[in-house]
Amino acid sequence: MEFRDLKLFLDVAATGSFSRTATLAMTTQSTVSKSITQLESELGVRLFERTGRGATLTAAGLELLPRAETLLADSLRIKGWMSEHRGRVSGTVRIAIQPGLSWPLIEAVLAETSARFPDIQLQVSEGTTHQVEEWLGDGRSDIGVLSRAPAAAIADSHALFSLPLLLVSRTGAAPTRAATVPFSDLADIDLVLSTARNGGRVLVEEEASRRGIALRVGLEINALGLIKRVVASGELCTVAAWPAVYLEVARGELAASRLVEPELRHTYYLATAARRHPTPAVDRVRDMIRRFRPAADWGAQCAD
Repeated sequence: MEFRDLKLFLDVAATGSFSRTATLAMTTQSTVSKSITQLESELGVRLFERTGRGATLTAAGLELLPRAETLLADSLRIKGWMSEHRGRVSGTVRIAIQPGLSWPLIEAVLAETSARFPDIQLQVSEGTTHQVEEWLGDGRSDIGVLSRAPAAAIADSHALFSLPLLLVSRTGAAPTRAATVPFSDLADIDLVLSTARNGGRVLVEEEASRRGIALRVGLEINALGLIKRVVASGELCTVAAWPAVYLEVARGELAASRLVEPELRHTYYLATAARRHPTPAVDRVRDMIRRFRPAADWGAQCAD
C-alpha cells in the first residue's frame, strides 16, 4: 500500500470527484482512477460508488477515512519528531477546541508560535465536546481544549481554569441590567441554548433540576455565532462563559451579567491524545496552552 494512494483516496473523498482530484494533484484522471482501483484491490473492498455526478464513499470507505487520515498524519510527523535534533522545531500541530474559547486562546498561541517557532504549522478545528473527544481518540487531533476531561484511554488531560457563567442578552434588555442575576430568575427568562448538551448547558440544567426549575428553552441552535446573532437581535437570552461573548459585549452588541446564588463555573481542560507520542512541536504548543490564562477581568466586565 502506497501513501500516495491513501492521499488520493482522501482527496477524492473530500472533492467527490476524480477529475477535481486530478487537477488538485496535478495529474490525470486516469492516474487517480488507477490508484483508487489498486487500493480497492489491495483492501478487497469497494471504497467509492462511481456515478455520473462523481464519487461517494461506500460504508467501507467511510470506515477507512479516519484511519487513512491518521496514517498520513503520522507519516508527515516523522520529520517533526526529528526536528528538535536539527535545532529548529517544526511540524504540524492539530488543535481541536470548543468554539466558546477558540479565539482568545488561538490568538495567544498564534502570536507565540509566530514569534518563537515560525516553522510550526497550526491546524485548528472547532467542535463540540463529543467531537473533540472523537478527534483525539481516532488520531485526527493532537491537542484538545474542551469542557470535560476525556477518558484516560482517549487522552491525558488536566484542568486549565474555570470561569463563571453569564446570562447574556441584547444590550439594554431587562434581564441583564444588573451586574448579577440570581439563578432562580432563569425560571422567567426565555432562552436559546446550544443543541449539544455539554459545558455550560449541562451545568445550568443540573442546577435547574436540583432546584425544580423548568428552563424556558425556546430555541436550540448548533452554532455559537448564530446563537449570538439571535440574542443580539431579539428577546431571547443565552448562558455562556466570558470568552464566548467578550468581543460582542465590548462592541455593545450584547450585555452580560454573572449568574449567582449559586455561581456556576465552567471548567476547561487541556487534553493530549493518549495514543500518540507527541512531537517536539506538539510539546511546545501544549506548553503554550497550559500557560494561557484568561484576562483577570473576564467574567467581571458585565453590566453595571
